Amino acid sequence: MNRRGFTLLELVITLAVISIMGAVATLALRPTPRRHLHNASLQLQADLRYAQRRAIMEGRPHGIEFDIWQNRYRIMAFAPERELRVVYLQNGVWLGIPTHNRLHFTARGTASSGFSIRLHNEDYTRQLTATVSGGRIELGPIVQ
Repeated sequence: MNRRGFTLLELVITLAVISIMGAVATLALRPTPRRHLHNASLQLQADLRYAQRRAIMEGRPHGIEFDIWQNRYRIMAFAPERELRVVYLQNGVWLGIPTHNRLHFTARGTASSGFSIRLHNEDYTRQLTATVSGGRIELGPIVQ
């Protein structure tokens, strides 16, 4: 006799395995305060690099202006001053007090001054630093 198809036991075992794998994947991908802070710091780093590239490409200063009271920053073109985009931090991530309220990059891509800002939430802190020479933008480690 030629059997075709699956037995009920085989289907139940397969569904159980798929359910367990789905539950594990869901737990692994669930947002955490650490992940929210990591994502916000990567976004700020990317926006700083974007402003730096725009300064080089357009040959005029671009940068970011921080507003800690409204928990946002603005990507700006300077001379003449023009707002390119506003980013509000979310998911319980807050701007710390920056060394300067405004960081701009020259037409050569270097930072106008040394700069540092911390992002934080209830549990973690992460620092971003821009150096004058070369305009490097570095992320510090996430610390508790």
